[in-house]
Parts: sequence; C-alpha cells; structure tokens
Amino acid sequence: MKLTTGKKQTKTTNNSESSSQELFNKAWERVAHQQKKNDRLREQIKTFAEQVSEAVEQQEKAYVTTLYQSCEHLLVFYGRKSLAAWQREVLMEWILDYIDTITSNPFAGGIDLTALYQAMDATMEKIHPEAFEPFQDDELHSEHDFFDEMADEDDASIFEKLFSDFQDDPRFDEFFRQQESFEQQIKDDERALNKLMKGGSINKLFRRVARVLHPDREQNEEARQEKNRLMSELIEARDNNDITTLFAFYAEYVGQSPLQELGGDLADATELLNRQYAQLRSQHADILHEDPKTAALYRRFHKKTMKAAQREINTHLENLQQDINNLTLFCKEVTSLNKLKPYLQMRWEHINEERW
Repeated sequence: MKLTTGKKQTKTTNNSESSSQELFNKAWERVAHQQKKNDRLREQIKTFAEQVSEAVEQQEKAYVTTLYQSCEHLLVFYGRKSLAAWQREVLMEWILDYIDTITSNPFAGGIDLTALYQAMDATMEKIHPEAFEPFQDDELHSEHDFFDEMADEDDASIFEKLFSDFQDDPRFDEFFRQQESFEQQIKDDERALNKLMKGGSINKLFRRVARVLHPDREQNEEARQEKNRLMSELIEARDNNDITTLFAFYAEYVGQSPLQELGGDLADATELLNRQYAQLRSQHADILHEDPKTAALYRRFHKKTMKAAQREINTHLENLQQDINNLTLFCKEVTSLNKLKPYLQMRWEHINEERW
C-alpha cells in the first residue's frame, strides 16, 4: 500500500520532493511486505506446533509418567547392600538419565519430581551417610556446566595470550578503532531513531490517530472496547519506535498519507523505515526461537509437506508406545537383583564403549 496521496502532482512539484516520496514509498512497501512475511511465518509455526501438540501430548505425558514410575522402581534396588560400587554408580546414572529425559520433555509440566528427589535423598543418606548431600535438580547438568566453565577459562587464557602477542601490532590498534567506530555508529543511530520518534512530525502522526481512536466519546460499549485495544497497540507502537505500525494506523484511520505531516522529516523517516526493515529481517531469522516448546515441535516434526509431517508424527507415536511397553514390561519382570544385574552389566559395558 503506497502512502502518497491520490492527487496529481502539479508542474511546480520539485523533482527532489517527488524522488523523496518515491524512496519513502519503496521503503514503506518493503517494510510492510517483510512484516507480513514475519507474521505469516509466526502464524505458520504456531499453527503447526498446536496441531502436533494435540496429536502427541497424551502419549508424551504417558511416556514421562512411565519414566517416573521406572525411576521409582530402580531406586528400590539402589538401597540393596549386595550391590557392588560400580553397580550403584551405573544404577544412579540410569535413574538420572531418566530424570533428565523427563525434565527436558516439553509435556512434562504436570510431573512433580519432589517426592522422587526426597526418596533419593533418603536412600543416599542411608547408603552413604558420610558423604550425603541433598539431591539438587541442577546436578543433572553439573558435568556439562563444569566443562562449560573449563571452556570459558580456556577462552579467557587464549584471549589473554592473543592480546599479549598482538598488542604492539599496528593492525591491532586499527581493529579496535574500527570496532569502536562501529559501536559508536550503533549508538548514534539509536539516538537519531529516538529523536525522530519524539520529533514534532512523528508526534503529530500519533496525536491525529489517537484523536480518531480515543474511546472516551464512544457510546457503544463493544466499540469502546475495540478502540481501547487499538489505542493500546498505538501506544505500544510509539513506545517501541515501531514506525511501521504507526504509519499503517495513520493511513487506515486518518484516511490519508502521513507524508504531509512528516514534511521535512521525510528523508529521516525513510531512513527509519530502512532500519525497521533490517530489524524485521533479523527478527525473521529468530521467529522460530521465540517459544522453546513451539520451536522444539516445529524442528522435530516439520517437513516439506503435511503428509510427510504426519508420517513423522505417526512414527514418533509408535516409538513412544513401544518405549512405554518396554518400560512397563521391564518393571513387571525385573523384580530382583539377580534379574537386574544383567541389565547393569550391559549398561556398564555400553558406558565404557562410549568413553573409549
């Protein structure tokens, strides 16, 4: 939608003014197109994730519930005195692996692990009273965090070495000058953006739209609520420097182009739209990560066609049911240490294979 008025331009129209309007319209159309593209992708991801969630939620909840019951079943054996130290270690890693799977499942919100943690604390205190410490949820990720800290330390030491080696190199000074210049440019752009949004022309746009949408003079309650909603969106657009939405509101509710109100700020507004476009493009790449659960479902099941996605969902449900059946059968059949020990031996061998 172009924002120039429908009137024919007179011969006295300055060529530079016409060019400025064309640049503004082009920037506007590009921003509006990118905004629609972002909205379509966001809606597509949301709709797809809702469909997948509806299809798998019941089975996923059944799976994490079965995992929880399996943890309780395995924990009973941990207190047996005839277990060797390596068997206890394997058994605890087994339980922690199941807990980690539960906590990382996006459908496990209804599972309360408090009772399981308390049972683990009681068992650990009984078997290892000299070294007992209450179990913490973050212990599941302690190894990962430990290596992350080591990596951070290594990165720091590497940076210090590089800094020491190159601090006398002229290229080093040039690099930092460029970096400082780049950061300063970002700050200047932000100040210019804020100044323009708070300038007289932009505020005129906001006030004119606000007068049209103000709900106080509205007699109909339903219409008043709708205008309250629109005013909230308008204020949010102003507060967030969202000039795209502000222009769209002006064109729709005032019924004319905002170019006349912008006046001498037209070039600045065009530059502002260009920045808005860059932000929207960057936002497009991050839309998938706005909601962790939605992102997980979309990445896991989305395919080129819905038919292919449905096949993937069906396969996943079949695998879940098989896992539930296996876990249930295991808990039913493994009722003694003699029956458990072969499984501990297999897991021990598997752990050693992975380590080597």
